[in-house]
Amino acid sequence: MPTAELHQFIQSCSARILRTTDLEQAMRRARFLGELLWKNNLGIYQLAELETQLLQRYAGLFTLPYQSAPRRAYLHVLSKAYDSGGHTRIAEHLLHSELLQDAGVLVSEKAQTLSLNKLQRAKHGCVVLPRMRNSRQKIQRLLEHFAQYTTLLLHIHPHDIETVMAAAMAKKFCGTSVYLYNHADHVFSYGYGVMDKVLEISYFGWDLRAARGTLDKSVYVGIPLKLAAAEKNQAPRTALPEGHIATAGTAYKYRPSLGYSFPEFAQQLVATSKKDLVLIGPRLLLDWWWWRAARQMGQHAHFHPRMPYQQYLDFMAHASLYVDSFPMTGGTAFAEVVSQGLPCFGILTGAHGYSPADQLKSPSQAALLQDILAYLQNPVRPSVDQAAVIQQVRQVHAVEQVALRISRAGLMSKEESAPTWANPAAIRVDFYEKISASAKVFAPTVHCRPDWKLSLLFLRFWIQSRKHSALIKNKINL
Repeated sequence: MPTAELHQFIQSCSARILRTTDLEQAMRRARFLGELLWKNNLGIYQLAELETQLLQRYAGLFTLPYQSAPRRAYLHVLSKAYDSGGHTRIAEHLLHSELLQDAGVLVSEKAQTLSLNKLQRAKHGCVVLPRMRNSRQKIQRLLEHFAQYTTLLLHIHPHDIETVMAAAMAKKFCGTSVYLYNHADHVFSYGYGVMDKVLEISYFGWDLRAARGTLDKSVYVGIPLKLAAAEKNQAPRTALPEGHIATAGTAYKYRPSLGYSFPEFAQQLVATSKKDLVLIGPRLLLDWWWWRAARQMGQHAHFHPRMPYQQYLDFMAHASLYVDSFPMTGGTAFAEVVSQGLPCFGILTGAHGYSPADQLKSPSQAALLQDILAYLQNPVRPSVDQAAVIQQVRQVHAVEQVALRISRAGLMSKEESAPTWANPAAIRVDFYEKISASAKVFAPTVHCRPDWKLSLLFLRFWIQSRKHSALIKNKINL
């Protein structure tokens, strides 16, 4: 729950952003604050009031764009497009849907080569804005593109305030519908205050609706996956006797916290199973929490950087089984591997809820180890109907099913808007807040230049909050 010190920090930062009459400085400060709140989960998930005030102050600086008639239907808007990672791939998948065919793509900052080639296949192509240091010019360019479409689907970085500003003006002046595809549903993001709909992807994000002020805006649509063609009477794949154990995820998702330690688990699994472990994403040279476990596992552990999607699938094809990252879930990766029929395991940490595939997960780290070892000895899971789970995964994650929910987002009743499967365990909405609170150092910004005044305000708040936490802990121990 946000403290008085946190509220004071947010108020002080917002006041400094609004104090200037210069748009460039206001945008730079707002981006910096947004990234601080994104990278350091303090329990603040939206700044709708700040968005409204910025729009009221600066909307008059922009020229209303020409609106072509008839306008195109959907514009996918990305801050950056990456060759690896799930966010860009979601937009790529949706471009193949029949219901969302009348679509274009806009990347506001940068696109890597492979992803750009795929996004350019959209019916109306892919526009990558040139690098612009001037926020006013960037917002104007965005507004001109947004005016050509009836609906925006935002796949943006949480701190991308310029895109939110442009989208808000397109909504106000052109009648454009604005949907936020809520990729980063567990952290702060700009945009909740101006969106028509928030497209949710998990029970975790669904349970945060009140904190984000989106109870009347949120619609569950799910994560689109490129699923293998379903075959009649298709059975889940059994473990390959000589196959490796695989896991994949962004490096930070494996960092031990809240009593969970993937490195410790990996060491125990390798020592007991005598199988090789392939880790895609963790960085052995940089991630110190792997060093001890890596020494113990020796040649049985194989660390690989993030890789192009097809190469990643090749690693999965030769695996004996797959383990989801923890304490932070791999999100799209787990459900996608499950859909391929590979035996999959993980933990219901409370930060789950991204797929019916969660029904395959274990209640604890100790139970996970025992479940995997038991499966390797006898590849049967008597308490799990994996075939039924795979069928649910198809119903939830098939591209056309997700596209249908998106196309009907503005028409759904309250009952239709909720996630469509039974969640196997309770969600802990403060999970990431607790991880951030347990960190000894804060996460610095990497996407934007720091503002010295906001940096000092944050440092003062960080020190005060750590002192406050220490006092509470001492009182509890007395």
